[in-house]
Amino acid sequence: MALYHFTVTQVKRSRGKSSVASAAYIAGERIHDDYYGKTYDYRRKSGVLFSNILIPEHAPERLKDRATLWNEVESIEKHPKAQLCYNFNFALQNELSYEENKDIAERFIRDNFLAKGMIVDYAIHDPEKKEGMQNPHVHMLIPIRPLNKDGTWGEKQKRQYLYDDNGKAILDKKGKQKFNAVPTTDWGTVETLEQWRKAYADIFNEAFEKKGLACRIDSRSYEEQGLDKLPMIHEGPQVRAMELKGIQTEIGNYNRKVRKANEFIEKAMGGLLDIIDWIRNFIKKCKEEKIYMPALYQLVFDYYEKRYALAYSRNGRLKILKARMEVVNFITENEVDSFEGLSQYVKNAYRKLDELRECIKGMDSQIQTINEIFRYKEMYEENIQYIKRAESMTHKFRKEKYKNEHSDEFKKFYLARRKINEFWHGEEPGWSDLRRKTKELQIEREKKDLDCKNFKKAADNAYRIKRIAEDMMQEAELKEKSYISKRSHSYGKEL
Repeated sequence: MALYHFTVTQVKRSRGKSSVASAAYIAGERIHDDYYGKTYDYRRKSGVLFSNILIPEHAPERLKDRATLWNEVESIEKHPKAQLCYNFNFALQNELSYEENKDIAERFIRDNFLAKGMIVDYAIHDPEKKEGMQNPHVHMLIPIRPLNKDGTWGEKQKRQYLYDDNGKAILDKKGKQKFNAVPTTDWGTVETLEQWRKAYADIFNEAFEKKGLACRIDSRSYEEQGLDKLPMIHEGPQVRAMELKGIQTEIGNYNRKVRKANEFIEKAMGGLLDIIDWIRNFIKKCKEEKIYMPALYQLVFDYYEKRYALAYSRNGRLKILKARMEVVNFITENEVDSFEGLSQYVKNAYRKLDELRECIKGMDSQIQTINEIFRYKEMYEENIQYIKRAESMTHKFRKEKYKNEHSDEFKKFYLARRKINEFWHGEEPGWSDLRRKTKELQIEREKKDLDCKNFKKAADNAYRIKRIAEDMMQEAELKEKSYISKRSHSYGKEL
């Protein structure tokens, strides 16, 4: 089935990201990062089918080298929280061959990005290669900072100074003239993004039409298309890999529920089943035949019944219908049928969430410590040559001169050696076991992170339902007080 997937994010230093690391990942290469002094090696990464760098005519040839390009990007950005590059990800289509997908992807990139003077580093991935081309997609990295016509790096923003109606400069509290930071390109605007999203859909739909295929993709949301469907969450490579192994994930479970919900909504909106009438009749039957119905269900039904009655549009009623289905599913799956049980569920869920967060925090600390000791290992190995060279010298004057010339290297070596000895407590280092432990920790951390997201969603859902129930009980209490007050007042008149 044709799939629309087109997303863009930013690689930012504020989130601990590196454009060099991102480039090494998408291309499956080994690249040294001069800014952080680290080497990223993804040569063992599978599923990278093709990579290339496209540069505009005015760009110097040196920028076709991946390491040169992204180290320059890192070097030109001085701020510790700098925004480095755009990170695009768009799906290729299983209805088309690899060659067709590759050709369309490159035409799309040339027409929409290279034509704007952007430098594009892109790669085609197929992470499920052994299972066939089930998830082909393209990664694109594009520097946020534009390139001038003379081949030098330009400015991201320019200052637009502010003046009042009389042409006098507007000053801030410190006496400096105020200004607005205006982007020098339109690359980051919503309008440009929408143009790219539409162009992506158009170029693949054109290919479908040429092949005589009926399938189409659409850049608009379901709501914009007028479709009564719930959107699914994109399943990345990690989620797909776990699902293929039979490991259920939060995203996978959510998408399975959405598929069932969409099937149900399609039937309901098609007139095969009027869920609103069904629920009303069910409640009525329970009351008439005195069938036990959990109070929590009654509160939830009453709440959404009121909202449904007040909704003035078809879309509004559909949203209420979807929300009610989600709440009922949650209550049923977690076997929570009373307000007291729900309150206890909320407490337990948030307590478990805190425990998971503490566990993840501890794992992050361990991983950080291990990564740091590996950096010291690299430092040790990079500088031991200077120690050996000095030890091989017999002439005292030359030896001292050599040490003075390479004092920084000697300091780094002794620092690294001291840190390594402290970590291993003077015993023989077991680097292979430590690498294995790091991988195990990272895998366990990912599982805990999924559990954490799952518990947070469950806790938030439970808390939301609890608030609904509290509001409904409070409303019922106010009605009862009002009724008693009226009866008392009426009784007083009768007397």
